[in-house]
Amino acid sequence: MFLISDGSDLKDVKRVVDIKYIRVLRSYLRIISAWPAKHVGDTPTKWDRIKGNPVLVLSIINFLTGLLYLKENIGKIKFFDLGQTYITVLMNLVSVSRQLMVYQKSYTEVSRDFVTKVHLFNRKDDSEYAMEIHILVHKISHFFVMYIHGLMFIGLSMFNLTPLYNNYSNDAFTKRLHGNATLEHAVYYSLPFDYTTQIPGYIVVFTYNWFISLVCSINFCSVDTYMSLLVFHLWGHLKILIHNLEHLPKPSGLKSAANINGATQTERYNEDETQQVSERLRDLIKHHCLIRNFISIMSSAFGYVLLIYLGFHQVCGCILLLECSSLEPSALTRYGVLTVIIFQQLIQLSLIFELLGAMTEKLMNAVYNLPWECMEERNRRMVCLMLRQSQLPLRYKALNMIEVGSATMVTILKASISYFVMLQTFATKD
Repeated sequence: MFLISDGSDLKDVKRVVDIKYIRVLRSYLRIISAWPAKHVGDTPTKWDRIKGNPVLVLSIINFLTGLLYLKENIGKIKFFDLGQTYITVLMNLVSVSRQLMVYQKSYTEVSRDFVTKVHLFNRKDDSEYAMEIHILVHKISHFFVMYIHGLMFIGLSMFNLTPLYNNYSNDAFTKRLHGNATLEHAVYYSLPFDYTTQIPGYIVVFTYNWFISLVCSINFCSVDTYMSLLVFHLWGHLKILIHNLEHLPKPSGLKSAANINGATQTERYNEDETQQVSERLRDLIKHHCLIRNFISIMSSAFGYVLLIYLGFHQVCGCILLLECSSLEPSALTRYGVLTVIIFQQLIQLSLIFELLGAMTEKLMNAVYNLPWECMEERNRRMVCLMLRQSQLPLRYKALNMIEVGSATMVTILKASISYFVMLQTFATKD
């Protein structure tokens, strides 16, 4: 099925890049040159081999021409009408920041390590439980990729078709012949030709807006989906790590025996068991280090991107609410779906990153409950080291400043509503 996978699509899959949801995500990321094919063992396409990024150039031009349009029309166009351009300019800023992210070395490292180490496909044969978690995360990831990209196309279509419908319903194509109507667009720019009253210019901008809207949607939805997949698989790794900690073998004769003085004595691991436990502890520490190191690389790759993204939601959220507040069918059709998608992106990404923080206490308890009292001194030292490391929070922070999670999400939503009320008052008076 398109949305739901039962795991049967993994049959005969030999590489991570051949999994269906990875192929779907890869096809979108390639459009914005965000798929480092040669670093993840994938076959580069002709588009991958193109030097430079023409889509990035177009995004920068969009951002600059949008700013010029704002500069030229502030005070000339009502705030409600100009709000659309504020939104598109802010979205272009986020889009440009995410396309620049691709050129960071840390982004390449994240993609490489995800495909070769972190993706649970690489650990599915470690144990029966690892296979179980791999299948679970696969089902979640498959649904998530398909669902988000389905919503992306709904929002993309509504955003671009609404102005066309408004032009048709208002008979703007006929009225413009008499010079008393302007043609509506999804995105406005400061351009050297007339595209609001002349049909040739209108067709050029209308067609171009479809393409640039697709690019912007990919930068929002596909990149968010990619980050979410990284967190899903890290969550799976933590589940496996905690399970392995909780099922560390106990001493074969683990019973409390009374000595001559009536005191109790704890059974110790024998020599063979001590060696086995030592090897298991080393594997567990390596696994924990893999998780923490990958989170650190993620922080370097996505830190400033998420910081800009949170700022975008803070500003754009209240503007979108303001545009929808008129309750006119045309405004709700264009901005209603976009508002739902934008707020959903904030909520879902925050809750997904919250998964990492929620595992900290579980991991700490699993390490603390290890039978350290039955171990030799060298193994106790390893347990002590892991206990100290497990107490460090796994919560993700953008540039080590702002925590990405439910608390920040609630703060942004509250602030957006507060600013919306203030802007509504200001716009009404204006």
